[in-house]
Amino acid sequence: MVTVPFHEPVEMWYQRRSASIHPVTFIETDEGITGVNTEGDEYTIMNLLRPKLIGKDPFDVEKVEAELGGAIRGRWEIPPNSMAAVDGVLWDIVGKSCGKPLYQLWGGRFNEKVHVRYWMSCKSPREQAAEAVKAMGRGWKAFKIKLGTDPETDIERVKAVRDAVGYGVQLCFDINGGYPLGVAINTLKRMARYEPAYVEDPVPNHWPYDSGSLEAMADVRRITGVPIEAHSHGPNCLEFVRLVVEKRAADAIHLNVSFTGGVLEAKRVCAVAEAGGLIVTGQSSAAELGPRNALLLHLITSERAFKGSNDSSTHHLTGDVIKKEFKTVNGTLTVPEGAGLGVEIDEKKLKKYHEIYKSGLYQHEPGLGRKNMHLWH
Repeated sequence: MVTVPFHEPVEMWYQRRSASIHPVTFIETDEGITGVNTEGDEYTIMNLLRPKLIGKDPFDVEKVEAELGGAIRGRWEIPPNSMAAVDGVLWDIVGKSCGKPLYQLWGGRFNEKVHVRYWMSCKSPREQAAEAVKAMGRGWKAFKIKLGTDPETDIERVKAVRDAVGYGVQLCFDINGGYPLGVAINTLKRMARYEPAYVEDPVPNHWPYDSGSLEAMADVRRITGVPIEAHSHGPNCLEFVRLVVEKRAADAIHLNVSFTGGVLEAKRVCAVAEAGGLIVTGQSSAAELGPRNALLLHLITSERAFKGSNDSSTHHLTGDVIKKEFKTVNGTLTVPEGAGLGVEIDEKKLKKYHEIYKSGLYQHEPGLGRKNMHLWH
């Protein structure tokens, strides 16, 4: 386990994070190849998955993951993020065995550039506007900005950032399911004048536990005319995306391999989305470490369904566990060209961030909360 601190805490209405906290998973083969990835739950990986991996052929990715308890007709025995950790390691081994970067094994380079948007915390309108201007000075051209504390302040945030950056910059806003249906409709109607590219999850996205959540999202999209981005998660992402298409609930699917449980399932999600007329965008959970970020870049590079800008939160990190850390240049990230994931773990950094983890500092905390909900309309 490692803890990599952020430059400053990132805040949402529901949670406050001060660091990226993840296990680093290594799998060794009898041919001397070691794969690596970062994600998931340490207990699940070490105690439930590791014993079942012994003797398996890493090239049999689909079969291995089914035997481990992966998605079979939407039913999960193992949490998707832990399965995704093993999935990433297996693919790293496959790529290293073939001497090829993963995107070349997944169809080659379709997207020449991975266009990314700046992941911004939920702050005051003035602070968000100032941060956006500063980021533009460093070459950023698109933003994902957290909202959700209350409608009036959220509208002020949207206005302040749009006024600060002008209309030649893409602004996406994430409400993290913060509004009831009627409030979402009224608020997005007022936000529409500031031309958001997308609003992510304006109402609670509790599918499949709340059968009405996608209908509510469809109502928001239809009545307000604001493009909606649906965060794909839950025990069956394929069924989720099928229902989004059927109900016309969104314009884009926001996708992270951590929620699909693996690359092959993510590609199936992309196929369903594309067939339904939706584009796909890459999701970040603030903030992926080097190996996980590399995997997402390989996927986005090789998959034609990714047609929009993709989240990037690497700018929050004070460091990373890899030797060559990712840097955003002119609003883009470059896929690594080395074999497999194309990243190399730095043992000194790994030890350093493991010691920080052992200190128990930087734990996730409650977020900003939602204010004066009894007054919302």
